Amino acid sequence: MKFDFDKGWSEALAMIRSNFGLLATIAGVLIFLPSAFAAILFPDASLQIAGGNSAQPDMDQLQAAMQTLIAEYWWLFLIVFLLTSLAQLAMFAFMRRRASPTVGEALGTAAGLLPSFVGAYILQILALTGPYVLLVALPAFAGLAPIAVVGALVIIPLVIYLMIKFSLTTAVIGLEGERNPVAALRRSWKLTKGNSFRLLGFYLLLAVAAFILFLIAGWVVGLVFSFGGPETVSFGTALFAGVVDALSSVFMVSIFSAIHAQLSRLSVADDSLEA
Repeated sequence: MKFDFDKGWSEALAMIRSNFGLLATIAGVLIFLPSAFAAILFPDASLQIAGGNSAQPDMDQLQAAMQTLIAEYWWLFLIVFLLTSLAQLAMFAFMRRRASPTVGEALGTAAGLLPSFVGAYILQILALTGPYVLLVALPAFAGLAPIAVVGALVIIPLVIYLMIKFSLTTAVIGLEGERNPVAALRRSWKLTKGNSFRLLGFYLLLAVAAFILFLIAGWVVGLVFSFGGPETVSFGTALFAGVVDALSSVFMVSIFSAIHAQLSRLSVADDSLEA
């Protein structure tokens, strides 16, 4: 049985409508506020770091500025990442149909699952970067340029495939309460079996739609705040970034919950047929 685009989208919208108030509360506190604060801080910090007399710094200056920015504000990146992860896990807890937790209970559940999420996240990074090191970095370092070029061509579809196979890992941890990072990765791999290309198409459609909406909303917000001067534009951009992060998390959690629910039903049906 194959993944149904229309059913996945309609179930995601139904989840958003039935849980939006609670999801928005969590996203607003744990995602919007930290993201908006970081967006306000980073532009000023990057300008101070870039410095110089050049009105248009070259790529080396920008790269050095970014490296310095990360070195000085890594702790803020880490805090935003952890709070965002905690919020998403708490939102997944609300999606569990067998329980209706309060905000405090959902946050408590999410806090207990956070180490598992971090472990699975690190394993995904290793899985995604490992092929690059073997197929591209090592041959290039050894002076085998043709092999590195071929490796670069191979690595792109391979990484995309792995991202699809691991795309339900967070949903497995949040919805099923799986605390073993390796087991969560295996569960995601099993759920997506036979539907990788359909999921790729679904993700691409969502990405294109989200990109178009982001461009239109960004243009409108920029136009509105442009009447207030540079400081108003910077502040408005920061608020817009926070809202985008919060709303995108709500939609992503709902979409992945719907995908997980549908693929879980299909997996059970396939297992029963094989039995």
